[in-house]
Amino acid sequence: MPSLALPERPRRNLVIVRAGDYSLHPQWVADPQRNFDLLVSYYGAVEGLHEDSCDLYERRRGPKWPCLGELLGGHPPLAERYDAVWLPDDDLAVDTATITRMFDLFHAHRLALAQPALTRESYFTFDTLLQQEGFLLRYMGFVEVMAPIFSRDALRLCQESFHHSRIGWGLDFVWPGLIDNTDRRRIAVLDATPVWHTRPVRGGDLYKNHPDADPQEDERRVLAKYGREASRFYAKYQFFGGVREVRPPWGQRLALALRALNAKRRWRRRRRQLLERGIVTSRSGETTGTV
Repeated sequence: MPSLALPERPRRNLVIVRAGDYSLHPQWVADPQRNFDLLVSYYGAVEGLHEDSCDLYERRRGPKWPCLGELLGGHPPLAERYDAVWLPDDDLAVDTATITRMFDLFHAHRLALAQPALTRESYFTFDTLLQQEGFLLRYMGFVEVMAPIFSRDALRLCQESFHHSRIGWGLDFVWPGLIDNTDRRRIAVLDATPVWHTRPVRGGDLYKNHPDADPQEDERRVLAKYGREASRFYAKYQFFGGVREVRPPWGQRLALALRALNAKRRWRRRRRQLLERGIVTSRSGETTGTV
């Protein structure tokens, strides 16, 4: 059974999901070739559910963000050991390769705070977070509480805020004010690695399990605490530029494909010659003599 003791050889990144009974996270780790560990924090009532689908496991009842604050506060190595931490909702459909590439992009562009874009068929609140064709990423002034990625330093700065919004409303307007984004290149939406939000907004377990919660009061209180009231009105529309996905013209792609094909043919001819001379083996291709 996984525990909160870190793996012997932890990967570079960590995904922490507050998982219900129908969490989609098993598909996230279907491929063992990945650059992240998965911690499942299960809030349901079925004993042992999801224990075998993660690297670390715990059970904890309660709403997402205060529970994440407690988890990270109670286990400091989770925030200190990993270079980046993703905190997605459990209703996001995405495969292992996409998550792995998401982390690679996050590090390559030296981001502090980001999120994957939402596919066009997703349920969404803000259309500015939907995937934009032609972009690898867009530098924005806002990411949503649905799926934020934090660098180690950004998580250290933002972690305390998790305790101040029961449902999470308002936190996404607070975080950009807590990190240094003076060059406007530290916060981004990653269009190259989109996720599919599969359930209606406000239709998940968080709202069903906490019917007495008042999201709007959460938002009002947390924005007032951090002096970010105004950001609620404009942050989601801030766009500071982006990195475009540049593809060669089709003629150039065709020419390169033909050159690659010819190179493979030349190698096959050369290899047959080497086989005839006994210089390589037919099975492994390892050198057995001198050319």
